[in-house]
Amino acid sequence: MAVAPQVREGRVENLTHSRRFKIRFRHPEALQAAQAMESPYVLTRVTNGKRGFIGVQVPFQIRGLAAAERGFDGQLYAYERELGGEIVEDYRYDLDQPGAGGAAPDHDQPSLKDVLKKIRAYEAWNLSRGAGVSIAIVDTGIDGTRPEFPAGKRQGAWQPLGDDAWTDWDGHGTMCACIAAGTTAEGGVFDGVAPEAGLIACKTHFYDSELASAYDYLISRAEEDGLRIVTTNSFGFRTGNPPPNPADSDFLPALEEAIQKGIHVFFSAGNNHHLANGSPAECAPNTIWRYKSRADVMTVATCKLDGSMWYYSSRGPGQTYEEPGTSPKPDITAPTPESGRIVYGDQILSLPNGWGTSGACPQAAGLAALLLSKEGSGLEREALFSRIRGTASPLGHKRNCEGAGLLDCLAALEAAG
Repeated sequence: MAVAPQVREGRVENLTHSRRFKIRFRHPEALQAAQAMESPYVLTRVTNGKRGFIGVQVPFQIRGLAAAERGFDGQLYAYERELGGEIVEDYRYDLDQPGAGGAAPDHDQPSLKDVLKKIRAYEAWNLSRGAGVSIAIVDTGIDGTRPEFPAGKRQGAWQPLGDDAWTDWDGHGTMCACIAAGTTAEGGVFDGVAPEAGLIACKTHFYDSELASAYDYLISRAEEDGLRIVTTNSFGFRTGNPPPNPADSDFLPALEEAIQKGIHVFFSAGNNHHLANGSPAECAPNTIWRYKSRADVMTVATCKLDGSMWYYSSRGPGQTYEEPGTSPKPDITAPTPESGRIVYGDQILSLPNGWGTSGACPQAAGLAALLLSKEGSGLEREALFSRIRGTASPLGHKRNCEGAGLLDCLAALEAAG
């Protein structure tokens, strides 16, 4: 990880370690002035008036050119010298992926339909289909050309400046959106767990500035428009060793505020077990990192369709467990199939190593949407999480592997409030 740059004798140092920065300003006037400054060497990706920063990088088309790099460094210095800006690294989190790409599917292979059957989503739809709840996909974007996401399902978007949240730079966000809330109503191949829930696309490359701004957008939608929002997040720290807390974070305060405002937050547990040389059959060592230990977020592990834990699914109890405001992790497990067929970007692919905890997290978020749709705003976060955990089916592993067990949509909806 790069260190934050320091300005010494009119020159920004350490800029070769990272080319993405946040510039913080003490006064709104300075922020406005920074936004008005134009340079061919600086691409502004994020502006955040609420938290008083911009996020900048070298434009893609000239990155690596010596003149462009010098021009970028000079502009950073101008932000500091002329406007009193503070230059900090724009920390980048890792996308939770299990590795190995996808392949054209064999239609005899399992798919999202088998997953929905395993978690009893089909039966649960007799009680709720998720209408009236919005699921925010904080990920790589959603491919809006897919029929699983018709216009009537789209309830908003956030994206970096100059981008489009209804495009997907990887395909991963489209997968998560399909699992959570895809629909076959207008020709889609798959329904998701909550097929009548709305979708909010929050497109990011997982920079701290982008994540903070996406969550600030969701906060405004909850406050100003009264949306009931569930978020699914599949990013974190791809490492087998305990990471430090990201310095200079704006995302973490935004996450805190979103939770306080009643947004229900779900995180993938991570795909780190093998990176710590953990045996597939063991429930140690711990590889669930940092904020995923929070008691007020739900952290989701993954197993195969036969109930065995995926070799990469991160084990608990969580890096910061037993600190104030934490709880043992993971909370719950959801299945992802070997070589399972799923929408990935603009096509259907078979992913040999399953869908990762990334594919498990949106299942739990979809179940939350089913519950919130059925029971309304009276179902507060603690009760919602307790319902999901309390109706899970034990898989026979230890707590640090599976949490409360396999999520069960029908049991959760049938349980008394």
